[in-house]
Amino acid sequence: MSAAPTAATRPGPQPNRRARGGRRPAVPVGRRLVLAEPRRLAAGALAVGLALMLVLLFQGLWAGVQAQVTVYEDRTGADLFVLGPGATNLFAEGSTLPASTVDTVRAVPGTSWAAPVRSGFSVLDMHGTKVAVTLIGSVPGQPGGPWAIARGRAARADDEAVIDASLAAAHHLRIGDTLPVQGRMLRVVGLTTGPGSFMIGMVFVSHDAANALLSTPGTTSVVLVGTTDPAGVRARLAAAGQHVLDKAQVRHADLTLATRIYGQPLRLMVASAIAAGTLIIGFVTYTGVVERRRQYGLLKALGAGRTAMVRLAFAHALALGLLGTVAGSGLVYAVRALLAWWRPQFPVILTPAAFGYATAAGLAMAIVAGLLPATRLARLDPATAFRSA
Repeated sequence: MSAAPTAATRPGPQPNRRARGGRRPAVPVGRRLVLAEPRRLAAGALAVGLALMLVLLFQGLWAGVQAQVTVYEDRTGADLFVLGPGATNLFAEGSTLPASTVDTVRAVPGTSWAAPVRSGFSVLDMHGTKVAVTLIGSVPGQPGGPWAIARGRAARADDEAVIDASLAAAHHLRIGDTLPVQGRMLRVVGLTTGPGSFMIGMVFVSHDAANALLSTPGTTSVVLVGTTDPAGVRARLAAAGQHVLDKAQVRHADLTLATRIYGQPLRLMVASAIAAGTLIIGFVTYTGVVERRRQYGLLKALGAGRTAMVRLAFAHALALGLLGTVAGSGLVYAVRALLAWWRPQFPVILTPAAFGYATAAGLAMAIVAGLLPATRLARLDPATAFRSA
């Protein structure tokens, strides 16, 4: 007769086998605690996402500022800029030169071309609203005017103007409309491509018209210089007593001025958004620890050490930080599209560096915000699990 089946050979349910190494499969306690209240998790992630969206938005606005404050000198095609004594900026410092400076520059050996530009600020009365613009006057057919025209043509007469696309979009201006400038009415004959200067629109007119509007006859603001020998021409102009800057110096001066005006407020707003996100993560994580302290106490009573408890707190905080980063990345695209339609003069340029900064900020926020809940869990008394509510 055959032997009776043993426990090892008997068919039917077998006892649970231990995992490799003699350990039972780990229970995903951290994940279960994080997902215990999905609504609160979603609300917290959305709130963190809004904070990180502001971080991305302000970073994008700053990138837009940097791209736009140098848009004019980047597109004029000039290699050198002759300015008034001591001036470093094309528009902000009121540079003034006698009109004869153009002939002086043209006579310098190595100069390919020289073109005068008269610039100044003006305040327009648009639909009952005061609108600041930069008035730029150039000689028709010479460099210094609009860099590219999307619709219409360049201004040829003294009562005509070309405006940048952002100014036209913000005030619903079209070709053929009139523009009130310094008490005179100019007819819009063209629209430029792309954005103009940051926040302040550009109005391009003839050089004579600009001098008449700004009451500066017989002068110019800057002489644009084209040359294949920038260093040699600059040295010769400096020897002739002219104040000359190259494109890099003008761009640096513009960016320095923009940083002084816009940089500090934007950095302050970024810091405020990061602080708000940190507080949100800390509040949601700490509230979860307090409300589920009996469950955490039971874990500690069952043998969970301080390291494991701290890890649980940081897991919750990091989950909020990562989910908030994803939410913020999606929200910023929606806000950018809204701004492009509502306020086209505020371009938001999103770069990979900005997303990297936001991700790092989200992780830093989670780590800082997890410190208080982690400390609370590390000091939690296991007896909490057995106390009455």
